[in-house]
Amino acid sequence: MKEVVKHLTQRDLAERWQKSESTIERYRCDGTGPLYLKIGGKVLYRLSDIENFEGRHIHAPPLKLIEQEPQKLKTLAEALKDLESVPTLRGRRNSV
Repeated sequence: MKEVVKHLTQRDLAERWQKSESTIERYRCDGTGPLYLKIGGKVLYRLSDIENFEGRHIHAPPLKLIEQEPQKLKTLAEALKDLESVPTLRGRRNSV
């Protein structure tokens, strides 16, 4: 069976990130946001592109915090390992 590709609207993404729709639009126009599709004048975001974008923007906590809570170090290491499989798409914009 064919896998269904999930898409989010600008409003969906704004709700997911708890930002205004105009902020999401600005990210798109500035080229600082995730890849997007533009079909018939409607902007759509593939969920997989959103998840890749979010994965590339994970930041590690300061070392001081890791030393205070070593049990979180394994979780951080797992997250960083997951990022190794995310392709780098810097500078690419997708407008159809």
